[in-house]
Amino acid sequence: MKAKPFQINALIPQIQKNYQGALIYGPEQSIIQEVSEKISNLIVSDIHDTFCSIKISPAKIKEIPSILLDEGNVSTLMGGRKLIWVKEADGTIFASVESYFNQIKTDSFLLISAGNLNKNSDLRIFCENHPNILAVACYKETQQNIIDFIQNILAEYRIKIPSSVMPVLIERLGDNRLIIRKEIEKLSVYMEQNKDITVSDICRLITDTTDSSVEQFCIDVAGGQLKKVSKEYKILLENGENPVSIVRSLYGYFNRLLDLVSLSEQMDTSTALSKVLKPSQFRLKDCLVVQTRYWSKDTLLKVLDKLVETEQQLKTTGMPADLILERLILTITQGIKRKM
Repeated sequence: MKAKPFQINALIPQIQKNYQGALIYGPEQSIIQEVSEKISNLIVSDIHDTFCSIKISPAKIKEIPSILLDEGNVSTLMGGRKLIWVKEADGTIFASVESYFNQIKTDSFLLISAGNLNKNSDLRIFCENHPNILAVACYKETQQNIIDFIQNILAEYRIKIPSSVMPVLIERLGDNRLIIRKEIEKLSVYMEQNKDITVSDICRLITDTTDSSVEQFCIDVAGGQLKKVSKEYKILLENGENPVSIVRSLYGYFNRLLDLVSLSEQMDTSTALSKVLKPSQFRLKDCLVVQTRYWSKDTLLKVLDKLVETEQQLKTTGMPADLILERLILTITQGIKRKM
């Protein structure tokens, strides 16, 4: 069954009683994390309790294809449902997932958090059409979605914000659900001793996260903005973005830049931009045009190859993923900065 993130609360009874699993996917990692954590907390009381919850990587599934079914058919020590959570999944685990749902004999719950699966993905098609699997697509939030989410969290913490202050709070919180919740939790502590809250309180207490988008990060990496990149990378990690999703965003940006460089050799820049960018992406045109002046096709191809290689390392190596990606980001940014 297909659903949207805002429908999760209404589906709580079905998730707890009827569904055998869920696929949470899309380009918005913060929403994926928020929804995944909400669902996992509906299945088990403590996701860190290894007696009732287990996390399995796609690399482990590739190594042992039957591991999902093996773990799913093992009952928990103290009774109750078992949660099996696969993070950063992709289409390569489809065969194991299909086998799991065709053969599972317990009430274990399989939670799959994936990236942006295309509409032809076997994994996505299977989960969306399975009657006992919830498939939640996580795409870019509308402004109203964000406002509704903020108001729900405020209500959860019983915080009342004056109408004159609310626009400042909304603007300052940005659109990352994980950081919104964290900042409102911080605000709730302050509100325990203070009944009235002002604009100055909001500016002092709430971190301004509006300049920490993945898109801006990609622009600054390609633009050689070393100081900004280091700060933005730290903020992205703190906001819940994972290294694999950041690598994929970088790949998409540099691939778009490569397309523009290649097409600019055959036609004028305006025509090339119209072929590379969708209407909603034309805000990127000025940055891309400037960056074509110091990025060559050969260099871009090398960066893309390195990004693919790094994504594989993130999924298979035992080294900290954030450090692996940080090393690559600094190498790319420093390299292009020297050419500017």
